[in-house]
Amino acid sequence: MNEIRAHSQVIEALSPVDLSSYLRASGWRSGQEVAGGLAKTWLRTIDGGEIDVIVPLDRSLRDFYRRLEETLTALERIEQRPQTQILADIGQVASDVIRWRWVQDSEGDGTIPLDLGQQLIFQIRGQLLAAACSTVEPRQFFPSRKSPKAMEYLNKARLGQSERGSYVVAVHCPVPPALPFDEPVDTIPFERRVTLTLGNALQSLIAAASQALSGDKLNRERLAENGVSANLCESVAAVLGVESFRRSVEVRFSYAPARPVGEGAVKLARFNSDLAPLITEIGTDLRETATRESFELVGFVTDLSRGVADERGTATIQGLVDESLRRVEVEATGYDYQFILTEAHRDRRPVACEGELVKVKGKSFRLMNPRGFHIIKSE
Repeated sequence: MNEIRAHSQVIEALSPVDLSSYLRASGWRSGQEVAGGLAKTWLRTIDGGEIDVIVPLDRSLRDFYRRLEETLTALERIEQRPQTQILADIGQVASDVIRWRWVQDSEGDGTIPLDLGQQLIFQIRGQLLAAACSTVEPRQFFPSRKSPKAMEYLNKARLGQSERGSYVVAVHCPVPPALPFDEPVDTIPFERRVTLTLGNALQSLIAAASQALSGDKLNRERLAENGVSANLCESVAAVLGVESFRRSVEVRFSYAPARPVGEGAVKLARFNSDLAPLITEIGTDLRETATRESFELVGFVTDLSRGVADERGTATIQGLVDESLRRVEVEATGYDYQFILTEAHRDRRPVACEGELVKVKGKSFRLMNPRGFHIIKSE
């Protein structure tokens, strides 16, 4: 595809809304509508004089793209830079752009093996998904069943074009533009909150790893509140542990100009590859000590304990937790204990129930608020 054709396709995909957002973010102010609302003027004062450009609004117009080209040509002259750069900025005006940069052993040509590239993009996806889940509800660990809102956010994210600078992966995350009300409501849309959560979580994770290295105790609850989860730790550790890269991974945040961000927003998080083992251990701890809601326990009853006058009894069920057999204590009353658990233990048949799984000590767990006891029927 030649450059002229590629340039034409970029213009054809250009949104009048994004162009207008770009102008507003660049210091232009809205003027009057023209041609019966089919176009709008934008004004700006430069060197004491006022200039204007016209933005076509209706794609159904026969000369829509020609008018759009005229607007871009005017901006090229005013800003004194190529249209390609202007178009790139317009494309990012309503998106937060997050760039992951890996420092390689040698400068090379900025390429990496295909399988490795696929692995890195998968881990980036994991970091974004973990941040989105923490934005919905902060937790130490997120099971395989993720929040629909987090998945919706992930489906909107777009992989950007390759960039110079060792090996760089850029992800564009669309953010709704701020509307110019007289009294704007101080609300932050979910999409922006995910970007802020990821930035805060990465910085908190770096600080936690440094804390652990110094022997200081970590606060699991505080880490989760800051967006750090076992899922995030695992994804970060995976990219830090790649042997093909040398010393560090940088994550840079560029916030959508269409929605300005406060001064405290994280702009850069830099990880040294030496932190990978510590981050792995933090993730393991967060996973193992997390309360897992709606956990389905399936296993065999290995022990029963109940006092003569007690209504409530305790069963020990050996079942799968993280693909390993673990002892799980379960309290049950009445029919569940006397008939289901006792019968399953006597006949050595598997039993299932659901509850909130909590790690007690060592490799032992307890299932809180158990419910839905039933014996699994086998052929």
